[in-house]
Amino acid sequence: MSLIIDSPPNAAALMHSLRDIGYELDTALADIIDNSITAGASEVHITFETDPVTKVAILDNGDGMSRDELIKAMTIGSKSPLSKRPTKDLGRFGLGLKTASFSQCKRLTVVTRQFDETWAMCWDLDQVTKSNCWNLIQLGDDVMAETYQFDQLEDTGTLVVWEVCDRLQGDGNRSNDNHLLQKFDNAESYLGLIFHRFLDKSPSSVSNLDIIINGRAIGYVDPFFRHKPATQVHNLETIKYKDVYIKVQGYTLPHHTKCTKEEYDKYSLGSYRDSQGFYVYRANRLLIAGDWFRLAAKSDLTSLTRVEIDLPNNFDSEWHIDIKKSHAKPPEQMRDQLKQYIDTYIQGSKRVYNSKGYRNKGDVTPLWHQYTNKNLRSYQINKDYPLITQFMAGLDAKQSSQLKQILGLIEESFPIDQLHVDYASSPKDFKTKHTDKELEILALSYLENFAELDLQNNVDIVASFFKTNEPYSNYQDNWLDFLNQIQG
Repeated sequence: MSLIIDSPPNAAALMHSLRDIGYELDTALADIIDNSITAGASEVHITFETDPVTKVAILDNGDGMSRDELIKAMTIGSKSPLSKRPTKDLGRFGLGLKTASFSQCKRLTVVTRQFDETWAMCWDLDQVTKSNCWNLIQLGDDVMAETYQFDQLEDTGTLVVWEVCDRLQGDGNRSNDNHLLQKFDNAESYLGLIFHRFLDKSPSSVSNLDIIINGRAIGYVDPFFRHKPATQVHNLETIKYKDVYIKVQGYTLPHHTKCTKEEYDKYSLGSYRDSQGFYVYRANRLLIAGDWFRLAAKSDLTSLTRVEIDLPNNFDSEWHIDIKKSHAKPPEQMRDQLKQYIDTYIQGSKRVYNSKGYRNKGDVTPLWHQYTNKNLRSYQINKDYPLITQFMAGLDAKQSSQLKQILGLIEESFPIDQLHVDYASSPKDFKTKHTDKELEILALSYLENFAELDLQNNVDIVASFFKTNEPYSNYQDNWLDFLNQIQG
């Protein structure tokens, strides 16, 4: 005969184990805000201070909770991930509030107000460690009133307070204030991306949410750069899975030369290359940002491609969504269809890069040529470039040989690997084009050092030279007008 034995977990051991699931400050704050959105909040205030000790408060104006609901919310594993949830519920395992908070602090207090009743509960890990019991503390009115930011609680809403924030301290080499400020700066950028659909105030916005950190509302970033005319929006597709149609939308972002440096810094999300891939949303909350799920490799040619996927919140198990809601994996039945869409969408990125590639522009003489030898490509200086041939014509045989050797050394020692790494990581830091003013200066230098023709009588010939030879051919104005002007 079998026996059923009640084997509850060790309270202290489990509580401390939950601290190391892998949350950072940004993902921890996002999990708390999930609860606020689920509660219908329109404002979430995040407040922190370090003097005399570090404290963090997350306050919303949502529906609040009753006493029983608060106890349930503070209970470890309060909801089964198998339970059916409302469509706007951003929860998952019933662990987020606790695990997110414990990852940053050892004392978690939650105060909630609903229907003129206010309740407060507290988990103190030091107390749990001492007693090794599940001692959830209900605060009395006097203690509750002393809770950090309690006086900011509205008629309805919930206040989450982190104290004894041992995981938010500096590393000893930096001041605690600077360390914490940097963490919150990073968290602000993260939250602005994860909740961008809620923070967007346009008519199509899914919500009217404000997230305020120490009195300042944060901005948001649309990872698909939809307001930019140069962004290519592909056809909306759907994948049917278990009688549900999942929306898949592809985008080709603008080449960095079509953006200002400020736009690139904001919408590249670090770098185009690293941020390409699928962007998976669940109930309008971004879960995954920039992952091909091993269906494609990240490359420079495909770096402008981003694909939006919208999931309902009852597909958590099929997509293997983790506790932090920062990892997911598509089910096998969907992978082949997603791969087909990738192959279609990345063509847009490749076309953009190919159109920007270095190649002969018909009647324009290039300064560099691309050569292919045994399927290996290289770039070499065009020895037939007019200025080079003109200069070599005045050299004797030894000097001509020396110049060719110098040009060859320049070609062979060109730091292409370093250029590739640096350019891919921060393309807007590179100068890739001459301005018209710079080209005019180059033209004047050419006229001073190389032109043997009488400019006044050969202005058409000189203008034709500039029009048909790089880099002068990139001049946006009219060379003939410029040459006539400098003569006048």
